[in-house]
Amino acid sequence: MKVHFWSADMAGSAWYRAVLPAMGLSWLGHHASHHIRLPQNWASYDTVVGCRVAQTDPSRMWIRLKDEGKRLILDLDDDYFHIDPSNTHARTVWDTQMLGRLAHNMGIADLVTCCSEPLAAVLRDYAPDVRVIPNGLPAQYLGRPRDYSAEGRPLYVGWAGTSSTVADLPEAVRALNRISQYPRRDGVMVRLVGIDSEQAIARGLKGKRIGALGWVERIEHYLHAVSEFDVWCAPYRATPFNGAKFPTKWLEASVLGIPLVASDTEAYRRVIRHGENGFLVRREHEWGRLLKQLVDDPGLRQRVGMAARGEASGSIMQALHHQWEAAVSVPVGVTV
Repeated sequence: MKVHFWSADMAGSAWYRAVLPAMGLSWLGHHASHHIRLPQNWASYDTVVGCRVAQTDPSRMWIRLKDEGKRLILDLDDDYFHIDPSNTHARTVWDTQMLGRLAHNMGIADLVTCCSEPLAAVLRDYAPDVRVIPNGLPAQYLGRPRDYSAEGRPLYVGWAGTSSTVADLPEAVRALNRISQYPRRDGVMVRLVGIDSEQAIARGLKGKRIGALGWVERIEHYLHAVSEFDVWCAPYRATPFNGAKFPTKWLEASVLGIPLVASDTEAYRRVIRHGENGFLVRREHEWGRLLKQLVDDPGLRQRVGMAARGEASGSIMQALHHQWEAAVSVPVGVTV
């Protein structure tokens, strides 16, 4: 079977919804490719997976692919119908016309795939057949050893995000500023991945022990950067947009064996058992208390990090590629 994953860009969502699924299908013996453009010989392909196809020209091509009898799967990993008002750029891009094209393209697809059940519930208003396929990571990251003692070096409390999720960062800013000044022998550093120092300062983070790496383009460099966290902080506001998200920070932290402290939103409530495989924050003052506990106690960091890692085997691509195979397969008796 020949499958092409047609991604809208090569950002982090493309890694989870195009690059890794294509890799997983190739492990099963299929010819699977991925790119922001269709291959020149697209007519020879059986299935096209289009990631958030909504722009004008891609939408015209989507209709043509349908007319040519290709199996079409439209994949989404965010709820563009409920973009947060604070994200003015995204709200401008995803205007009424853009959302109309997206809805139409979902309607003519053979199948719509997404990363979470709450997102699927939204999308079922626009498409009759919606299937949830979670995000996953290659198993190779599970076996990497961790130094939970952090002796002889600063302890790193980390946050990772983008310009679109930085609006959630102020939920934990006070606690992050305080923990960066905590009188541990080798000190505590707050490390921010995905935003620069100017964005960090604009959100209230300040001090010599707060460092911002900026945007990391290559996913392997991103995973290397966040793997240096000793504690991972994931603040989110309780918005409809965040509620439909896949708990990606949980996936990344658990595979890497890092204890995660996350806001008690629907996405993270589904995967975290408080105090066992991570921590959930309901009120602002809890950020500081939980971060201090984890900074003070290497045994707690190890116990929670290893418990999370122990559950991460179900989130590896080797456990998910058959779900993608079932989605992209042309039903028996149907010709393309």
